[in-house]
Amino acid sequence: MARQLVRVMPTISWSRVVLLGLAVTILMGCGSTAIPPPYTPEDLRATCERRGGWWRPNVLDGYCEYQSPGFL
Repeated sequence: MARQLVRVMPTISWSRVVLLGLAVTILMGCGSTAIPPPYTPEDLRATCERRGGWWRPNVLDGYCEYQSPGFL
């Protein structure tokens, strides 16, 4: 009587495979989407001037400069 060698392979349930595929798809989809900046330079300039600052467009692609109280 010859013995047959039977290999036992661990099985992964289909629900785990589908869940893993769905998670990878969501992560890859969100990672490749370009997100626009929340404010335009014009919005930032208006906010700066409304709060009493000076808008400097040539510094760091737009910078709001404030005078600190108590100095000068």
